[in-house]
Amino acid sequence: MQLQNIFSTSHINSDSNAAKAPHNNKMSFQSVLEGNLSGNVNDVSIKTTPMFTLIPSDIPLEFASNIASGRDVSAAYKKAQNQYGESDKISDISKYKDDQLLSNPGGDDYYLDQRKVAPHPEVQESFWGRVGKDISDAFSNVKNFFKDLFFGSKIKYRDENNQIQEAGQRGLLGSVVDFFKGVGSALSFGSWRPNGEKEPQGVLERIGFFVSNVKKAIFGDLIQGAGRSLIHMGEDLILAGWNLIEVIPDATVGNFNKGRELVTDLFDNGQVVLDYLTDILPFGDAWQRVHATNLGESDLPIISNLKKPEHYPEDVRWRYVRNTPFRKAIETAGSLLADFMTLKILGHTKLFSDKNRNGN
Repeated sequence: MQLQNIFSTSHINSDSNAAKAPHNNKMSFQSVLEGNLSGNVNDVSIKTTPMFTLIPSDIPLEFASNIASGRDVSAAYKKAQNQYGESDKISDISKYKDDQLLSNPGGDDYYLDQRKVAPHPEVQESFWGRVGKDISDAFSNVKNFFKDLFFGSKIKYRDENNQIQEAGQRGLLGSVVDFFKGVGSALSFGSWRPNGEKEPQGVLERIGFFVSNVKKAIFGDLIQGAGRSLIHMGEDLILAGWNLIEVIPDATVGNFNKGRELVTDLFDNGQVVLDYLTDILPFGDAWQRVHATNLGESDLPIISNLKKPEHYPEDVRWRYVRNTPFRKAIETAGSLLADFMTLKILGHTKLFSDKNRNGN
């Protein structure tokens, strides 16, 4: 994929020798955008003014011609970012927000069914375009609720090449079914293997198979799988309500440009916050990452998550997020606070029941 027509030819004046000059040398795209080309480039005189400085500096001039507006610059940057894998140029906060808005319907610029992000889409400029998307997003979240109740909904995420991909997540019923399959397989000592594992040989291997599958069934399927599915179901309903609330400002102040921008910022950021709050709840996505352990490397909870790289596809808990330092920091702090609040609530509940039992 190449970027075409970034600079207008009206900014380039060549003399009679310029056409004969070779064009093998490549010049920094950023230097062009910063307006530092007062001299000749391959005998081509270039006159320009400072325009935009966020384009990666390693994009050659051959990709640059005809920037028409700031929106065109943004689009060009996104195309170049996808081509060159410049995900490290994006701030950790932007990555986190992007991940969260990809995981659930609702972002104004996010069209998950088409796997695309369209900054300032023209459809949002019309009344029915804005209101229709809010209602559609609410309906999609309600559908996800029922999918998560049964065998799981679909989510979108960015892979290591910054491309939007789709993946499935287990639902509540699916996790419960997997639990019973795991327990049944364990009790058979490997005679029944619904997941296609290698048949254990000998007494010791069969005992090991039993212990391993009981552990997976309890911690992997019941606690992690079912617990996470319940959190996802609650999140689906909360976000569906949030999408419906957005209809009111979109139908009123959204008719004005400034109002439309304000509504988008408010509700997109609000969705990110709501997603974060459900993630840090006990058994939520973030909570499970923070409390994960790696006994093989003697990593305790918190430490195991902090040591993970940004991309870690080997484990489903990290596979669909970019585990940046920013994400690690806020998820660790939030999950530990959720632990504290849970213990505090349970403590008050216990004291209350003790008083009742003692007749006080």
